[in-house]
Amino acid sequence: MPAKRIVIIGGGFGGVKCAQTLRGQLRPGDAELILFNKENHLVFSPLLADAVGSSLSLDDVIVPLRQLLPGVQCRTEEVKGVDLAGSRIEYESHDGQPRHLDYDHVILACGNISNLNVVPGMADHAFPLKTVGDAAVLRTHVLSAMEKAEVCDDPEKRRWYLSFVVVGGGYSGVETAGEINDLVRSSLRFYSNIRDEDVSVTLIHSRDQLLPEISPQLREFARKKMEMAGVTMKLNARVMLATGEGVGLKDDFVRGGTIVCTIGSTTSPVVDRLDTPKEKGRILTDPDMRLRGRANAWAIGDCASIRNAHDGQPSPPTGQFAERQGRQVANNVVRTLAGEPTRPFSFKVLGQLCSIGGHSAVAEMFGFKLSGFIAWFVWRGVYLFKLPSLSRRMQVGFDWAWLLIFPRDLSCIKTDVTERISHAHYEPGDYIIKQGEPPSGFYVIEQGEVEIVRSSPEKPGGEVIAALGPGNFFGEQALLSNRPRGASVRARTPVEVVVMGRNVFTTISKSLAPLRNALTAAITRRSSAAWQERPAVLAALREFKLADFIEPAPAPLLRPTDSLYEVTHQFARNPSDFFFVSPDGARLDGMITLTDLLRAQSNGVKPETPLADFMKKDPASLAVTDTALIAASAFREHGFKTLPVVADKTGRRIVGVVRVRKLIAKVLEVVPPPTGLTVPPVPPA
Repeated sequence: MPAKRIVIIGGGFGGVKCAQTLRGQLRPGDAELILFNKENHLVFSPLLADAVGSSLSLDDVIVPLRQLLPGVQCRTEEVKGVDLAGSRIEYESHDGQPRHLDYDHVILACGNISNLNVVPGMADHAFPLKTVGDAAVLRTHVLSAMEKAEVCDDPEKRRWYLSFVVVGGGYSGVETAGEINDLVRSSLRFYSNIRDEDVSVTLIHSRDQLLPEISPQLREFARKKMEMAGVTMKLNARVMLATGEGVGLKDDFVRGGTIVCTIGSTTSPVVDRLDTPKEKGRILTDPDMRLRGRANAWAIGDCASIRNAHDGQPSPPTGQFAERQGRQVANNVVRTLAGEPTRPFSFKVLGQLCSIGGHSAVAEMFGFKLSGFIAWFVWRGVYLFKLPSLSRRMQVGFDWAWLLIFPRDLSCIKTDVTERISHAHYEPGDYIIKQGEPPSGFYVIEQGEVEIVRSSPEKPGGEVIAALGPGNFFGEQALLSNRPRGASVRARTPVEVVVMGRNVFTTISKSLAPLRNALTAAITRRSSAAWQERPAVLAALREFKLADFIEPAPAPLLRPTDSLYEVTHQFARNPSDFFFVSPDGARLDGMITLTDLLRAQSNGVKPETPLADFMKKDPASLAVTDTALIAASAFREHGFKTLPVVADKTGRRIVGVVRVRKLIAKVLEVVPPPTGLTVPPVPPA
């Protein structure tokens, strides 16, 4: 009989324990065991926070799979999909080409992946903690922040460097906050310019107590102990957004130079594409962990929804359960190969452990509740025993013992030396760049608006001189001229920008003709404004009130659901060359010009197509509180003849419209002509 091929997808706790159990119960000639995992090592995730806090070396929290699983084929190709009906997997081979592999049994243990997009701006500004790479980057960032704070001569900026915000009050969040707090505060004796009061570590949790998995008594102990160590708690607080300055709560803003997010996960792409019933992104299984309706496909760990026969409750996504599921699913596969009946998953929780920093922990083991140093000693002992090899246990045990006597390692290995293209999120009032700063990045606006603020001897507090919206860019002049920033850029509304590092910008702008042409046009346009050469024009624009130029918006207001046919009739019946689009008759949602209409018709847009599909969405607009100077800058930047005016940038209630013709006429009325020129006579009626 040919050997059965058993494929395991995922090298976490569940997948590794499954492979170990199968290898122990099946002879090599009975089954070919193949484990797919993108990394060639097992990450011992409960110790990632210790790696961030320099309690452990990064090497101590990983174990090479090939050394851990002798007799198992370990492959690092990425699995792209599973054909359950055809009993075949698709993976990306070493050369980037798709390959297929048939199986007799497949065990899905691929877990979940981080998804910081659950909170606006979190993916742009927060550090996740899911992989050993995440731990390495975060550790380097924390130590870099301390180095910057040491040489910073601005007390407020120094405190910002040393402000750390951890989002999530579960095991990962509590352990990470405790480790960062220990690392920073215990290392202050090596920094002469940093004081203990400069450091702030804030733990934010959406519930009223930390660590919901353990007893109320131990939760309260953990909270008090961490507060005594210097960690600030914000409970019953839900993070609404994240920016480069910190995180926004419903009624508060917490400043933080470092944000760590331990919440937010999503289904892995393999599971997402799987043709099988799911619940909240997790695979639904039968009691024996088989996929529903499948005889040779199984699922365990975070990616699966498995009911525990011991108490009838869904299994929590923890390493303790994943490991036990891996063992039991392996036993069920062996029983299936032998023609024996399978057994449902059943497991009684052995205990819960969590380190809270300062050689202190909380633990519940076999009905006993422990806290303080004894719980910390038990916590370390349990995890030391769980490490999968004797050599690793000895190495980690020595490191822990060493730190009881000697200080933590403060070496800062740079991990982000290569510039890249990234995204960033800013809230209204946040400064994206500041006047006088050295040039470092080029920015393209994806969503929202920014305002250009310039300080001068006449206006030391700064004056808003322009506003930019989606599709506009800024930061190019300082980069190309290699001069300090000539003005500040401040978020006017919530803003999403694409950021290019200096070297990336230089390379692309030289080789990409459209970008080079756009930069040339923008620089010419922005450097040749009439008021920059004529102080009288600038003074007049500063004095004009925008309200004097506002005209009623053209009627009617169109709806996003109006069809191309209906919009065409509106242009035919009314003299206006443009209309605003509003879903409720008040809020500005879009704009359609006669040119847009003709373009849609020439592009073959069908008559029944809704206006929302071809209008200008979220067009650039002015606020009632804007100055005429901002209006002139907006006309120049966008090349528009008219701009909508809204009551404010949040509600975007339509107030009216401003025409560039009327603004020019007003300037000509009050500003004398240049020397040697006269005003042309008005022709007779």
